[in-house]
Amino acid sequence: MSEQHQDHIAEVRQFFWRNYVSHSIEGGLFIGGMAFLAGDTVMPSMIKSLGGPEWLIALMPVIMSLGFMLPQLLTAHRVEQLQWVKPFVMFTGIFQRTPYLAAALALFLLAGTHPMLTLAIVAATPLVGGIAGGLSFSAWIELISKIIPERRRSSAWAVRYIIGAAIGIGAGSVIRSVLRDHPGPAGYAMLHLHASAFLWLSYLAFAAIRETRKPPGIIATPRGLHENLRSLPHLLRSDIQLRRFLGMRVCGLGLNIMIPFLAIYALRVTGHDESFLGHFVTAQMTGGIIGNLLAGYLGDRYGGKLPVFIGRVLLLALSIAAVVNRSETGFVVIYFTLGFAVFLENVGATTLSIELCPHDRRPTYMAFISAVIMPCTLLAAAVSTVVRVATGGIALAAALSAALLALSFYFLVRLREPRHTRAAAAS
Repeated sequence: MSEQHQDHIAEVRQFFWRNYVSHSIEGGLFIGGMAFLAGDTVMPSMIKSLGGPEWLIALMPVIMSLGFMLPQLLTAHRVEQLQWVKPFVMFTGIFQRTPYLAAALALFLLAGTHPMLTLAIVAATPLVGGIAGGLSFSAWIELISKIIPERRRSSAWAVRYIIGAAIGIGAGSVIRSVLRDHPGPAGYAMLHLHASAFLWLSYLAFAAIRETRKPPGIIATPRGLHENLRSLPHLLRSDIQLRRFLGMRVCGLGLNIMIPFLAIYALRVTGHDESFLGHFVTAQMTGGIIGNLLAGYLGDRYGGKLPVFIGRVLLLALSIAAVVNRSETGFVVIYFTLGFAVFLENVGATTLSIELCPHDRRPTYMAFISAVIMPCTLLAAAVSTVVRVATGGIALAAALSAALLALSFYFLVRLREPRHTRAAAAS
C-alpha cells in the first residue's frame, strides 16, 4: 500500500466518528422533518383538501424525488472533477430548505383569499426543494462515499433513517393534534413550520461534517456536458450490473401506483377524519425504525442486495393485503409493514447503487440511474391517476403494483452483490 493510500485511510479514520455522527444526525433531522409532511399520507390529503386534482394528488408521494432526479445529469460531469464537494452542497442546501417556510406563510396568509395560488405554492414546494437538492445530489453522494467506509455505509444510512423515524413517531402525534385542533390550511401551515425547523437544524448538523480528500489514484477524465451525455448509452450497453439494477428499481416503482391513494382509501373505509393520518404516520415510522435496525446489520455484513430482497417480498404481500383489509387495525399494520419494508429497501438500494459504480464515474452513474427512474416515476403516477379516476377503488392499482413488484425479482435475483464480485476478483 502506498504512502498516499495510508495517509488517506488515516484521515478517514481520524474524522470517522465525527463524520458518521454528523451525517447520521443531519439525515435523521431532515427525514424526521419531512415526516410532518409525509408524501404518502399528509401531502395527498392536504392537496385534496385544498381542491387539488387527482393527477396532482397522485404526484405527491414522488414529487420531491422527481425534483431530485431532474438536474443531476447537468452537474455530474463537474462533480467528477471536484476535489472538494461540501461547499457546493452547503450552497444548494439553502434553497432546498427555504420553500417550506414560504409554503407555511402562503397557507397562513393566502389560503382564504387566493386558494389556487396557495395550492400552487404548496404543491410546488417539494418540487422546488427537490430540484435544489438534486443539483448537488451527486456531490453529496460523493462526499458520503469519501468519509464513510464501505462496510459502515449501510449502518450509517440505517442510523439516519432510525433517527428520522423516531422523530416521525413524534410527528405522528403532532399531526393528529394539530389537524384535530386546527383543521384546514392553518393546521397544514403549522406542519410546514415544524418541518422547516427540523430542516434547518439538519443544515447545521451537515455543516459539522469534515470533508476528506479523494482516495489516491481516482482520476476522472475531463468531460463537458455534451460529451458526458453521449457516454451514457455506452455505460448502459457495457455494464450488465447496471442494467439489472435499473430493471429492479424501475419495476419497484410499481408500488407508487397504489400508495398515493392508500391513506385516502383507508380513511374512507374506516370512516375516520384526517387527524387519523397521525396513527398511520406513527405506525409507518415505528416500522421504519425496526426495518433500519435490520437493514444496517444486514447491509454492513452482507451488502445491499439482501435487505432489498426482504423488503420487496414484504411490499408484494402488502399490496395484496391492502385490497382485502377492512379494519382500522389492519391498516395500521399495513402502514407499519410499509415503513419496515421501504426503509429496509432504501438502505439496501442506496448501498447497492454506490458500490456498483466505478469510483471515477460515480456521479455520472448516480445521475444516470436517477434520469432513468424519473420518467418511470411519472409513468407510475400517471397510471395511478388513470386507475383512480376510472375505478374509484384501490383493487386494480394494488394488482398492478403487485405485478410489477413480482416482476422486479427477475432482475433482483440476477443482480450480483458487488462485494462478492470484488472479493472473487481479488482472490
